[in-house]
Parts: sequence; structure tokens; C-alpha cells
Amino acid sequence: MFENRIKHLEEAHHALDKRIRGLEATGIYEDEQLHELKKQKLRLKDQIEELKEQVKKATGKNNGS
Repeated sequence: MFENRIKHLEEAHHALDKRIRGLEATGIYEDEQLHELKKQKLRLKDQIEELKEQVKKATGKNNGS
């Protein structure tokens, strides 16, 4: 269940990263637009990490710390 959601979020994260890099490469963008895309990318990253933590807890795994 979580794995599919994580995969979907990772794909969306990658797509945003590609879009951001494309905009930065062209130099044709508004600062607000780029800033919002970067915020979206960070939110996706946070969601991915939270779901991965939930998977670890659900499976009883930890990172050895």
C-alpha cells in the first residue's frame, strides 16, 4: 500500500526536479514560480520520508541507530 504511494510521490518529485532544472537552464521564469515549484518539491520529499518511516515502523525495521 505505502510502496505504491511512495513510488507515485517519487515520480512526481522527479518530474518537478526536471521541470525546475529546465526552467533554470533557460533562465526564463519568474522567481515566484520557481520558488513555488521548489516548495512543492520539498513537500513531496517530506511526504516520501514520512511514508518511508511509517513503512519501517509497520514492518518493525529500524536503521540500527
